[in-house]
Amino acid sequence: MVPHLLIHPEVLKRRFAAEKVLESKGLSRNHLNLLWFDEEDKLGIEQVRQIKEFLSLKPYHGGSQAVVLIAAENLTLDAQNALLKTLEEPPGEALIILGVSSEDQLLPTILSRCQTFFLESSEDQQKTLTEKDVKSIEKLLESSVEERFVFIEKLKERGEFLKTLTTYFRNQLLDHPSGVNTSPPSRWTHQQLHSYLKELIQAQRWAKQNVNIRAVLEYLILKLPQLKQ
Repeated sequence: MVPHLLIHPEVLKRRFAAEKVLESKGLSRNHLNLLWFDEEDKLGIEQVRQIKEFLSLKPYHGGSQAVVLIAAENLTLDAQNALLKTLEEPPGEALIILGVSSEDQLLPTILSRCQTFFLESSEDQQKTLTEKDVKSIEKLLESSVEERFVFIEKLKERGEFLKTLTTYFRNQLLDHPSGVNTSPPSRWTHQQLHSYLKELIQAQRWAKQNVNIRAVLEYLILKLPQLKQ
């Protein structure tokens, strides 16, 4: 089973999401088929060895096994490298769940072996797209680069638009977890949606650091593929 990577700055949010996944597999926190490493746990070579030994055992009552590292950012570089083979070929139906606050906390080789899930923040949950929001973004996607820059220049609530844009692309990724997206942004693959969402999340970090919001949006415009034929 492909390892899951849960991304959210709050450990509690990651923990809740991991527990939901485990519930779907009939596992709870105290189940014998679950090995859970919490936020305060050390994650070095010894812990990776423990994971391998755990997964080498036959599951109790023939159920599914799972390993959760809710704060995988605590993994040392040596531990990450040691974990690679296990992530690439988890035994049987075993599921490995890693939780981090951002992707840059793990080696690219780790990321490439995981299915990534960006968990919603409280702000995201409160943000609901209107029909006007959706039409505005879809029109922007079909515009030329010059038209997009004019749009940004005339935009009054730039910070709010950044949230809207992030919510739109997050929804697109959730609606199309794999394969090609056939609705606007048309012809985008899962990887393209995922990559642009990463840019949006980074842009939100810049905005919180008081980087000029217009400059941030102009950067995003340059990163946004032009779909107009």
